Amino acid sequence: MSPTVAPRHGGGLLADLLEEHGVAHVFGVPGGQTLALYDALAGRRSIRHVLVRDERSGAYAADAYARVTGRAGVCDATVGPGAAKLPSGLGEALGASVPVVALVSDLSQALAAHRYRGAASQALDQASLLSPVTKWLAQVPSASAMPDLVRHAFREATTGRPGPVALLLPQDILDGAAPEWADGGGARFGHFPAVRSAPDPIDAARAAALLSGARRPFVLAGGGVLHSGAPAALALVAERLCAAVATTLSGKGGIPEDHPLAVGVAGSMGTTAARAAFGEADVVFLVGAKASGGSTFNWTLPRPTQTVVQLDVDPAECGRAFRAQAVMVGDARLGLEALADALDALDALEVLHSPGGAEPDHVDGQGRDGTPADRGAWCARIEELNGSWRAERDGERASSAVPIAPQRVMGELEHALGPDDVVVLDASLASGWGCVYVEQREAGRRIIAPRGLAGLGYALPAAIGVATARPATRALVVTGDGALGYALGEMATVAEHRLPVTVVVLNNASLGWIRWYRRITFGRDWEEADFSDVHFAAVADAFGWAAERVSDPALLAKALTRAMEADRPSLVDVVTDTWQTPISGHRRALAGEDPASGYDG
Repeated sequence: MSPTVAPRHGGGLLADLLEEHGVAHVFGVPGGQTLALYDALAGRRSIRHVLVRDERSGAYAADAYARVTGRAGVCDATVGPGAAKLPSGLGEALGASVPVVALVSDLSQALAAHRYRGAASQALDQASLLSPVTKWLAQVPSASAMPDLVRHAFREATTGRPGPVALLLPQDILDGAAPEWADGGGARFGHFPAVRSAPDPIDAARAAALLSGARRPFVLAGGGVLHSGAPAALALVAERLCAAVATTLSGKGGIPEDHPLAVGVAGSMGTTAARAAFGEADVVFLVGAKASGGSTFNWTLPRPTQTVVQLDVDPAECGRAFRAQAVMVGDARLGLEALADALDALDALEVLHSPGGAEPDHVDGQGRDGTPADRGAWCARIEELNGSWRAERDGERASSAVPIAPQRVMGELEHALGPDDVVVLDASLASGWGCVYVEQREAGRRIIAPRGLAGLGYALPAAIGVATARPATRALVVTGDGALGYALGEMATVAEHRLPVTVVVLNNASLGWIRWYRRITFGRDWEEADFSDVHFAAVADAFGWAAERVSDPALLAKALTRAMEADRPSLVDVVTDTWQTPISGHRRALAGEDPASGYDG
């Protein structure tokens, strides 16, 4: 039997336009108003629709899919209650600068006048709902306008600072006849960055002059480094300057964390090495980073006495949080390459003007502004900070305490990971545990944390996006019991598609962040933030997963190995200690050292 040919309705036209942009997967939940799109996709082998159990999950899956593929993620939702579930996922994508295209059905145009009378079923002012969590939004007024608007949606999503967009598609346009159309060459805008921009050479030269004169340069690398594929360029510049390099949670993987200059993740959920290097630096270079409160210790670093250089694709970010003495506007990779060229030009100029044309020595010599550039001492200091941090970390990861310390879980997890596995972290403390206590020894996006909006319930739906994009590798979820409760239904989605997903639950029967904060701030515990002890292994078993519960740290390593080697989705429910935290401010506040730091980012 020959494959079904999609009828020429608006849904078919929309599917054609998705194909034009190289879309291979769409995540969502159908409604009566979106069925024309589903009808069109059913007859195509080029696009696979992944049915999730919640529209919010579709947006999260599309977000993670985009992060690991470099292509715009696509999700769909029906009018009203479906659209109302999207803000959590689109808000995450907006804050994390991830391109997601949301296809949202709307009431038929004939019913639009009834939207505000309270008579139209599922009526909702969707534009007002979704505008705050999207980079761009439009309603499609006719089938003839659809090609231009779909192309513009992808262009907005993947150019400049990437982000989520939404198209509102009335049912009568999806169901009605579609016009003839021609391919508009949209394939370029299906991936990101679709267009790269280089900074002004004058700006690059000024940045190079400030950085080359630094004695203790420090780089904070954000998610923009990964978006632009800039890790190699970042390492080149760091090595030229002997600069300490820390990443934000979103930028983890911007530099291999076993690199001698890497000091780990910066911020309240970060390493002691990164915190010290950040504070001791004389010049701070922000690369593709929003300089949010979490990574800058609530905007206390960099200090006014520290020189700031900034590179970002979005000019609105440059100087927004901190006054920058030099700014480069452009793509992170091209900007770092331009900076490296500018440093070469400065070296050549110094050779030209030095006695006898001798090569300059910027390790133990003088900086170009006349200040000492004792980079040898700084390199030694970076090594010292890393040694101290690793000793502290490894001591915590060796804990044999019961209940099990999350640090021990992360240590065992790091040993169990395969070379191509992707770790997907949930929001709250899980992000800190994974980003701080799992060392990533290769560049690239191997560990994903939701820091755009940081909503609980991200990790399991995001793992669906990762596993769909990379079915030959395993997506390993690290989540808390509170976060997993948001997304339990997606265990059915994972099982149905037999996706290579392993979930590790840090089960302390509470909302850990809330428990810490209430004790620090109010000096008491409230039962409202605690849960009954849910046996998630039993829940997973009911969904057809391989699952087991672990309460003895000596049994943890073998349990993780079994889970990672399972031929179906798997879960390890780990009974963990409530009174452990990756947030340095929590620890200091509870010890009475710094009460004001209880909510440190």
